[in-house]
Amino acid sequence: MQWVKVRVLGKGSYGVVTLAVNSEDPSLPSIAVKSSRLEDSNSLESLEKKKRILDHLYGSPHILAFLTDRVSFDDQLGGWAYDLCLEYVPEGSLSDLIKKRGGRLPEREVQGYIRMILKGLCGVHEKEYVHCDLKPDNILVLPLQDGTNYLKIADFGLAKEPGEEKQYGDYFRFRFRGTPLYMSPESFLFGETEWGWDIWSLGCVVVEMLTGKHAMRWVGDVRRNLESECAFVMQQPNIPEYMSDLGKDFLTRCFAINPRERWTAEMLLNHPYLLPEMAVMSATNSMQVRQGWCSLFEDGHQQQKQQSLVRRLCFNIFR
Repeated sequence: MQWVKVRVLGKGSYGVVTLAVNSEDPSLPSIAVKSSRLEDSNSLESLEKKKRILDHLYGSPHILAFLTDRVSFDDQLGGWAYDLCLEYVPEGSLSDLIKKRGGRLPEREVQGYIRMILKGLCGVHEKEYVHCDLKPDNILVLPLQDGTNYLKIADFGLAKEPGEEKQYGDYFRFRFRGTPLYMSPESFLFGETEWGWDIWSLGCVVVEMLTGKHAMRWVGDVRRNLESECAFVMQQPNIPEYMSDLGKDFLTRCFAINPRERWTAEMLLNHPYLLPEMAVMSATNSMQVRQGWCSLFEDGHQQQKQQSLVRRLCFNIFR
């Protein structure tokens, strides 16, 4: 098929994103093309990494779809470029949606979006990837004909791939990546890149959908000295007071300081907060369900809390 670039959608350090249409069959949906000059090794490596990961995750309904790749001459870049052809999502990001809606989304609507994000994360973590930069800017919104929205996780440029620790050694662990306001304490301070990071980030995204504000706030120059770093990660995430009791409980599972106590994406999908009938339950009944149901998971989860002595000492800082 012949895809022709028709309009620039955005530019970044990696290169340029353009809208492309099919010249042979204009009725086909448009696609988004991320392009990087072939001579730019860093940008090229980033796009190739995204292609590799999206290709491996292909078929997951809540992950942006990779279509194909190619080499073409790009007028915007002024030379030959590597093109990554992706599904086009015209409504922009979740961040754009939050702004359009005045900074707050209804909790009932947020519950539906959480389910979608978690289903995407289940696919990511099942293949042993960690996104490492989950935030509203990297979650795209696809409008449906019934007026609802469908979310897809995008931008895997900072993701951890299986086996990276062995490939890069100590450099991998202490390489700073991600967006600080969405980073978990262990990832921010110690360079840990496990699935628990994405779960903490999800909690931050939920708070932002409900309040229009970040769950965490800056404390001084957080990358300048140890005191500021510790103050940043020791603060309590901003869980909205007007959130339902079940919703608050859900967020406590995302924001557990010890990553071994955080719930997995699969466990969170089965949290009573995300069951449709919970939206109409009374506060008293929902609290009773929460206390009884959550204890089942906690009993089994205790078996996963074995840690090295060094890690235990590190996390004493946050208790």
